[in-house]
Amino acid sequence: MSSGSTTEIESAIFSGGEGGEGANEKAIGTPIENKDQPVHHEFPEGGLKAWLVVLGCWCTSFASFGYVNSFGVYETYYLQTFLSDRSPSDVAWIGAIQAFAQFSAAMVSGPIADRHGPMVVIWPCSVLLVVAMMLTSLCTEFYQFILCQGIFLGFSSGLIFTPAISVVGHYFHKRRPIAIAFATTGSPLGGLIYPVIMTNLLKNKNVGFPWGQRVCGFLTLFLLAIAAVAIRPTSLRRKGPLILPEAFKIPAFSLQVAGMFMVILGLWTPYFYLADYGSAHGMSENLASYLFAIINAGSFGGRIFAGTVARKLGQFNVIAVAAYASAILLFCWLKITSSAGLIVLSILFGASSGIVIAMMMSTLAQTADHPSKIGTYLGMSTFLIGFGGLAGTPITGALIERYHGYSQGIIFSGAVLMAGAVFLTCARFAFSKDKLIV
Repeated sequence: MSSGSTTEIESAIFSGGEGGEGANEKAIGTPIENKDQPVHHEFPEGGLKAWLVVLGCWCTSFASFGYVNSFGVYETYYLQTFLSDRSPSDVAWIGAIQAFAQFSAAMVSGPIADRHGPMVVIWPCSVLLVVAMMLTSLCTEFYQFILCQGIFLGFSSGLIFTPAISVVGHYFHKRRPIAIAFATTGSPLGGLIYPVIMTNLLKNKNVGFPWGQRVCGFLTLFLLAIAAVAIRPTSLRRKGPLILPEAFKIPAFSLQVAGMFMVILGLWTPYFYLADYGSAHGMSENLASYLFAIINAGSFGGRIFAGTVARKLGQFNVIAVAAYASAILLFCWLKITSSAGLIVLSILFGASSGIVIAMMMSTLAQTADHPSKIGTYLGMSTFLIGFGGLAGTPITGALIERYHGYSQGIIFSGAVLMAGAVFLTCARFAFSKDKLIV
């Protein structure tokens, strides 16, 4: 986003209107009575406290999205062991419900964080997330995995992330894209570390699945303890209704929600099925299991790149181009069968999808007309976007099972991703028609 657009937003929104007295106020954290009485909020744009908040958010990102992004290694293992009598589509429902629960939980946690502060959500829900991971280690039946790993763990992880990311928005405005991008790099690193831990411990007969999962749980406990200490919110609160449906009257917001729904509908397909695809095309099972780690390593690089260039190229521009690139890479997947090609695809798709996820929170937050509303805006949007995560991979799994191959599922994923990219392009022009860097 250009500095010009930042100035326009702050002068139009935070000053209370032209010539308003609010332009001379510095009421950090003053409760917002209603949208007609906006209060100026001063963004520190850095400092030890602000970057510690980014660190704490990074830890929640690692423990929540990072774990959810690791489901591919679980799906492969479940199909070989506990759930060998189930189809790939059936097992994919565990991960799909987990992803949906994570996104939809933000509908609750975002508004609560805006009104009462993030820590009333983060502290208790961090404990619930660790408990859910430990309970998953005891599961052996399909319904148990649905309840513990799908619903309980998914909701717990979703409840902690949105409040944490909303606090980052209270400390940064001009530098928000890079701060949020860095905070979300915990997700691909978690998606890299958790699969490596599980892959290696599953091979050890003295450890196996139960203790492998518990090791992941203890790692999560350590990270969330850091987050509980590092995240220090401002006193910024808002009053009024729990949700803000008027946000959908903002074209840039509504078009982004529609676009990200379509993007998420197809984005997780490689994260779930790339290893199975590699095994079906001659890749060794050991190497195929590391594709999940490789794709998340690419995602880490993509997020760092996005945060670095977003201010120069425009965050709306960056997310739209990355969505088009992700769709094109999925169509390229149709012709890739070699192990080397799949590794390259994993890196490139991880990078492009990582850019999309890193910029999603920042661009959605940018449409909020005051930082006290960021949590609610993110909560409402990710709740709707979560339905894409719920439906996408099961649809792909059903297509794989129906046609006994991967082509139809890949084409479906690429098509909906391309449609999402078009919506994001429309959102970019709805946000600003006249500026090149947006």
